[in-house]
Amino acid sequence: MSSPAARLIKALGALAVLAAIVVGVPVLLVTLQLVPHGLPSVEEVVRTLSERDDGQLLRVVLAAGAWVCWGLFTTSTTTELIGLLRARPIVQIPGLRVFQQPAAALLAVVVVGLTIAPAVTAASSTGAGPAMPPLPVALLVDAHQAPGAGPVVRAGPALQMASDSHDVPSAQTHKVVRRDTLWALAERYLGDPLRYPEIVELNGGIIGPDNQIVPGTVLVMPLDAAGLPNSAATSSADSTAEITVELGDTLWGIAAETTGDGREWETVWTANQGRPEPAGAVFNDPDLIRPGWTLTVPSAVQAAPDQTLPPSSEPPTEPAPQPPVPAEPTVEPGPSTSPPPAPATTTPAVPSSAAAESPGALAPAPAPVSAQASNEVASEVPAAAIALGGGGTLLAGVSLLALRRYRRHQSRHRRPGRLVSSTPPELVPVERTLLSAGTADVGWLDRALRSLVQGLASVEGGVLPDVIAVCMTDDVLTLVVAEPAHVGPEPWTVDDSGTRWSVHRDDTLTYEHSRRGRFLAPYPTLVSMGYTDAGEHWLLDLEHISAVNLVGDIDRAVDLMRYLAAELAHNTWSEMLRVTAVGFGEELAQLNPDRFACAADLESAVEALTQHHVSSSDAMRAAATDVLAGRLHDISADAWEPNVLLVVPSSLREGTAVARLTTELAAQSARSGAVVVTAAEGGASATAGWTMTIDAAGLIAIPTLGLRLRAHQLPVEEAGALAQMLADAAVAEDRRVPPARGNEPWDAAADACGNLRVASGGPDDESLTSSSPPTQAVASVLPLGEQTYVDAAATTDRDVRVLAPVPGEGVRAKVELADPDLDRDLADWFDDSSPRPKLTLLGPVRVRAQGRLPERNPRRQFYTEVVAYLATRNGGATSEQYATAIWPNEPDVVGKTKVRQAISVVRAWLGSDPETRVDYLPSGVTAAAAGRYRIDCALVDAQLFRRLRVRGTARGSDGIADLDAALGLVTGRPFDLPTPRVSGAGGYSWVVDADSRLDHEFAAMIVDVAHVVATHHLGAGNPQLAADAATVALLSGTFEDVPLLDLVAACDALGNRAEADAYVARILANHDAEVEEDLPPRTAAILHRRQMRSGA
Repeated sequence: MSSPAARLIKALGALAVLAAIVVGVPVLLVTLQLVPHGLPSVEEVVRTLSERDDGQLLRVVLAAGAWVCWGLFTTSTTTELIGLLRARPIVQIPGLRVFQQPAAALLAVVVVGLTIAPAVTAASSTGAGPAMPPLPVALLVDAHQAPGAGPVVRAGPALQMASDSHDVPSAQTHKVVRRDTLWALAERYLGDPLRYPEIVELNGGIIGPDNQIVPGTVLVMPLDAAGLPNSAATSSADSTAEITVELGDTLWGIAAETTGDGREWETVWTANQGRPEPAGAVFNDPDLIRPGWTLTVPSAVQAAPDQTLPPSSEPPTEPAPQPPVPAEPTVEPGPSTSPPPAPATTTPAVPSSAAAESPGALAPAPAPVSAQASNEVASEVPAAAIALGGGGTLLAGVSLLALRRYRRHQSRHRRPGRLVSSTPPELVPVERTLLSAGTADVGWLDRALRSLVQGLASVEGGVLPDVIAVCMTDDVLTLVVAEPAHVGPEPWTVDDSGTRWSVHRDDTLTYEHSRRGRFLAPYPTLVSMGYTDAGEHWLLDLEHISAVNLVGDIDRAVDLMRYLAAELAHNTWSEMLRVTAVGFGEELAQLNPDRFACAADLESAVEALTQHHVSSSDAMRAAATDVLAGRLHDISADAWEPNVLLVVPSSLREGTAVARLTTELAAQSARSGAVVVTAAEGGASATAGWTMTIDAAGLIAIPTLGLRLRAHQLPVEEAGALAQMLADAAVAEDRRVPPARGNEPWDAAADACGNLRVASGGPDDESLTSSSPPTQAVASVLPLGEQTYVDAAATTDRDVRVLAPVPGEGVRAKVELADPDLDRDLADWFDDSSPRPKLTLLGPVRVRAQGRLPERNPRRQFYTEVVAYLATRNGGATSEQYATAIWPNEPDVVGKTKVRQAISVVRAWLGSDPETRVDYLPSGVTAAAAGRYRIDCALVDAQLFRRLRVRGTARGSDGIADLDAALGLVTGRPFDLPTPRVSGAGGYSWVVDADSRLDHEFAAMIVDVAHVVATHHLGAGNPQLAADAATVALLSGTFEDVPLLDLVAACDALGNRAEADAYVARILANHDAEVEEDLPPRTAAILHRRQMRSGA
């Protein structure tokens, strides 16, 4: 290893060279007056070339060459510097390597010398502390140029390694890619960049001088490293690599990067000659390769002989104090294997002048997913998580949206003083899976498709593109179009071939929700077939294909068909869709009867679909239009209703009608709205249409598009559970509010929503705990007679009895005595100087605490969820309960260090009581904690709300001030998150509990208290105060009719009849109702009473 002084001298020399080139060259050229003042005209060029040369021409040519070379080197230096600062790889531009490599090498010498050398020198001079790690920059020179280094491995997800020379089955490993550093790896996987010496210790024979690491090297990581990618691909038997061709690649370059010798390109050509590629292409010309193609490279990179991995070892027994490891280490994503919208391009494979092929109707599809990579999917994931959360499926997204729609429907039918029905205990895991699993943004997909039809409808001569498939990523939505079409509405962009229409997430869609009902969904049979490891969701337009045949593993095929049925049954981008299953699907019967049905007789189902096909074809001929134009311009729109028939093999053996129908559908040249999807055992199909093969590993090949995907799967058990959960949510029945679950003295007098638990004598007495018969009645918080409030407000006599019960004798004193600190706690809540931790749940979730989070990786939202969970646990939570709640998708999380490290971070964040010096989050091993984690002395707005409500109700006519104060705590929708939390740790799935539903309870108690306050003020003749209370309920994001009806009554009392009518119209629109008789009974009765009153 070179000395620090030598490294410093090299760095200063490299810096001088860079300065001489970047600054000195232009200064020299300016001094020599070799600065061009403009481009010469054609006449000047001709005259100069025709006259006798006196040396000026050579001077001009040399000056121009010097300026061009300086510009290219300066540009290369700038791009490499940007990549160095961002720790991102720089694209190697063909032909510019002669400039990029020297610039990268000089920058590497400067950075390594000026950052490592001084730090090491200082450390050695003081004799204390470890050597400072290098800055997060990677070795900028190619691996094959470094002394003693092995050939470079092509980095990124395009490479699917089949082997490596090392075999460390018991160790966690990471394969180094370009710009990796030990500092960055320690920060990414260990949570603390200062832990990089642990990686050095485990890999002493591999890591080079100055802690340099070479791309392709496999490093053993400490046992507590989290977030490492699956390393199975780095330890297999053979030595081949799967390379996805990128723009600018050549066979020579690929061979040079993977084997270290570009002359091995002939070996690559021999290994791949005749290989089928996407879009029906065949690799039969070594001079022609296209982006997106996949090539197998034999004898791929192996570690140098001296780079043998050390045996797995345990971490030091007494490690130095370390900051906590983040629960979700952030891994920098690699580039996508091949962006879907890329147009077809040709790239010479070796230096030659081969002519480019003319593009076909379809541009090359994105790179297929290799079978090996797909087989690396963890097999221990529960089936429900695979079905609903695998790859962030669209089924999870549409199911979650459907569940929320049903919950809104339930809330609009909830009566005051009650709760919406909750998920049965046995189905709670399914709802938790929906909340915690990664989901694709189906809302964006729906809006994008509808913006397309809205935009084209406003353009004269607009035509919907004939979509075959859709590729959806986190950032881009791409339509694969059958016939080239080059004109699209804003913000859609069309590639040169006209077969790729794309829109980016950052683009402003022209979608208008108010116009949604004026246009039909353009592609109602779009359904997702599978996904790639790069995060691409691929959907097929079944209506365009008409006939689909799934062959191969029959169990996998049927699970995929079950998935298709479930997604089609609830997606939001479909209308007037009917899905019929024959031979399977009984477990899905309750999913959505309006769209999905099971048929017992195949012949009848085929006959019905045949008639629909004939009817649609006749309508097209009569209207002189096609299905897409009919939907776009609303021409005989009801004739284009799509019908999808799903048939399994057992039913196919019953007759040949399906084969006749699929043959007819496959032969048609236009859509008819009829679709048949069949499954067959083995590798052949007896029906016509597109044939797709699915294997036992769940990989599906779609040859027509050149795709190989991880097929979606929905096993029968999970399908039944999902259908049952959604069916239960669709029932608009409310339920009683359970008693309070807390162990505080005031909990004995309250229910879970904070209402007073005394006998009211009303119809809901079963929800209340009777007290001893009072000897003296105390006025309720609504002291006037029931009829007074019924006449003046938007309420009923039942509401008054349930929400404002008459407290018995002595109840007020007991409740006030049980909660003597309420006023002090309320004052501390609004006092920013109070050191007590404060948790907001009745609005955007946030924590106010005296401590601080880690500066480098604060992860505020994650640690806020930890606080929210612990603060809402009565009596605290055990380590196992807390761990499984925060990391629901990690069955083995209980024994991991991140569980305790997260507690340590939260403990430091919350701080300690300044009077007692005791942590607000004490250790679980203390006697007071009794083996449980709990937060002491914390203030939670939801708890303050409940305490104010029970005390205000117990105070009777004096309690309206407490209820007003409770409404003052509401700042938004309960459990409102600043950004959606999907996948990974957390997601607040623990809110879905078999014993309690805090989200339902908080939403109901806000609406009920606001209704009591509004009713009080309307009875007292203060309609504006009543309107203010109702507005707070709307601020909570409720979908209920109660606050809207309160606003109707307040506006009527204020004389704002038009505004009141507007609220009535809003209520009707929420229920999709034409007349008031279509509304829930309570809503209809109150509005009917209003009509009678105004008519009188």
